[in-house]
Amino acid sequence: MSYNKFVASMSPLAVSALTDFLLACEVLFFAGRLVQLPKQRFSAAWYWSAAMTLLGLASLIGGIDHGFIEMQGLERFPIQRADWLVAGAMTGCVLMTATTQFIPSRLHRLALGLTLLQFGLYALAVFLIDNFFVVIVNYAPVMLLLLALSMRGLGSGRGSLSMIAGIAIQFGASGVQASGVNAFTPLDHNGLYHLISMVGVVFLFHGGRHLDRQPPALASGQP
Repeated sequence: MSYNKFVASMSPLAVSALTDFLLACEVLFFAGRLVQLPKQRFSAAWYWSAAMTLLGLASLIGGIDHGFIEMQGLERFPIQRADWLVAGAMTGCVLMTATTQFIPSRLHRLALGLTLLQFGLYALAVFLIDNFFVVIVNYAPVMLLLLALSMRGLGSGRGSLSMIAGIAIQFGASGVQASGVNAFTPLDHNGLYHLISMVGVVFLFHGGRHLDRQPPALASGQP
């Protein structure tokens, strides 16, 4: 079978699953690189390593869902909810990354409590609302917060252009997905989202390398 015939034989769903797996491989590779870096628990870099690992896991579960469960017409509820819960845990880690990197340390315990409460409410919503919109509502404000704080932190050296670029690219990928672009069949809007996200992940990785590797209290010498 020629390459053109092979491509023509693939469905948009199959291509979406394939690009999901490619994204998962990339993210987990970079997550492993971040995990290797020396860091202390509960530092911004520690939380970001967890966020990247969970992002890779969510992409892997998504690929399994689209490539095997959905393609075979099987019940998607269990694997879909597992994917959404992993995405919610990732969002919590992103929120703690932003808090630990940019917010005064005296507020960190409060932020952790609010993050756990947010995840609990989100988990409840995931099982009550059968719509991916609940994931977006949970995820988008947190990424916007990290973007805003990163931009504000450029002057002090706590923010990084790499993190800003990575988040901006991710939002661009989400915009392409939401627009429903299907001009490159069998590469549909979901496949494009994954491919554009792969570019954004490179910047998110480099942004993570600039995060503090010690909790603020230790870095500042506070007890």
